[in-house]
Amino acid sequence: MDSAASVQPFFSILLPTKNRSEIVAGAVESALAQGFGDFELVVSDNDDSDTATREVIGRFTDPRVRYLRTSGKLPMHENWENALRAARGRFVLILEDKMRLVGNALETLHRLAMEHGEVVMSYEVRFVGEPTMSGMTGPPQTGWQESRAVVEMFRRLDQKFFQVHPKGLDSCVPMSVVRRALELSPTDLYFSHLTPDYASGFLLLRVVERFLFVEAPLLYVPNNWMASTRYSAGQSSYHKAALIERWLRELPVPVDSILALTPVKCRWLWINAVLYDYFTMYVDGRPGLDPDWIRYRSHCLLLVLLGRRMGADMSEETGAIRASMAGMGMVDRLRVYSGLGLRVMGLAMQFVRNRIG
Repeated sequence: MDSAASVQPFFSILLPTKNRSEIVAGAVESALAQGFGDFELVVSDNDDSDTATREVIGRFTDPRVRYLRTSGKLPMHENWENALRAARGRFVLILEDKMRLVGNALETLHRLAMEHGEVVMSYEVRFVGEPTMSGMTGPPQTGWQESRAVVEMFRRLDQKFFQVHPKGLDSCVPMSVVRRALELSPTDLYFSHLTPDYASGFLLLRVVERFLFVEAPLLYVPNNWMASTRYSAGQSSYHKAALIERWLRELPVPVDSILALTPVKCRWLWINAVLYDYFTMYVDGRPGLDPDWIRYRSHCLLLVLLGRRMGADMSEETGAIRASMAGMGMVDRLRVYSGLGLRVMGLAMQFVRNRIG
């Protein structure tokens, strides 16, 4: 399956996977069904089993599918990096095993690349309850995002940041830009230690002055899999499930080092891992770039509300947030809670927009 291509493919689609042989075929099929066909699909199999995913991928005879087998013991970020090292395309994008490309995703990205050149493109990811989602009926709206403005969004923990940030899971990046990013990487990795998708995005924000945001979903997660602790690290962190326990064990960074950078000392809050990668991959010793810690606490409270809505026990997170606010004055406490109210309203409006759209 690992054919030696004589011509550089336009896209390298990276598909790192672990212990999800029952769903990975759907990701492969969504790539092979693309209208634009000049790509390679690099599958990096990090399963505990030597055969489960190998047998699934072996059913595909398309020469664009390239299969790599790891030791089965790689942490998540190293599995992503393993796929990247094998990539030969002009542009690189990630397709997780639980994700699917909409039918005209590569066609859309190719058209934009031909129009704008070697540009970083980020796009929306949609979470749906159905097994499939149709592609766009016309060209999507696009807009330029200034990297420094996006960093400011993150420092304020604005919800829009999580939509436009060019993180690994929802961006398409020229290989030339990936190489430039690697030259600046403090860890010598593109997909770094904790949250490889966010870490790569922060690195890109250092390298490019602006990027193109596609205001349409080019990827989707079907079957409400984002609500499953088996398939979603975020859900696993709310429920303290096996997936997040394993992820924490495999980290090359002690949990205490992560929490040393944040006011709320709780290992289950996924935003703390994102903050660690922000400080490592973007700040990297440069002063004056700390987040707004008032807004950060509001965001942590929002995560508590979301966790409770999912039926998770959020008592540890709640206690850690209260401890972080113990020395704050009344005005700052009111700012934290008013910020929470604004975030809840923002999420509600986003939900309505998605339903209408």
